[in-house]
Amino acid sequence: MAKFNPDFWEIPTQSAYLESVPSERALWYETEEHRERRYALQDFFQSVLPVVVDLMGNQLTARQREILHLHYFCDKTQEDIAAMLGVTQSTVSRHLFGTVRNGKKVGGAIPKLQKAVEKRDTGPIRDALQALHTRFDQAYATAAA
Repeated sequence: MAKFNPDFWEIPTQSAYLESVPSERALWYETEEHRERRYALQDFFQSVLPVVVDLMGNQLTARQREILHLHYFCDKTQEDIAAMLGVTQSTVSRHLFGTVRNGKKVGGAIPKLQKAVEKRDTGPIRDALQALHTRFDQAYATAAA
């Protein structure tokens, strides 16, 4: 007999039961509003990506860039990155998000990028954010109608 694996288990059922479930109640059902919001977010991220990559090159240390790239662009977990680089998971976390010293948050790639975006009046990010809000409003208005 196969060993129980909670990641891959099935519950036997009649197909007629599954066919009786309305599609709106299905696990992966997506409304038009949600689909439009998802598309708007994808477009937003694609439009600001060049600016963020440029800021990464100018504002971050080589190690922070490497860890940020592995985490966000290669979808690696902090544990995976730690194993790849031969450091602890907490070190990876500090490179990404910083640490608290004397009651102040210091370091970290994400806070550095956030400050760089706030300091630098980036037109592309502002324009992309405005377009995102407009598309969200349109999606909401369409759904409400």
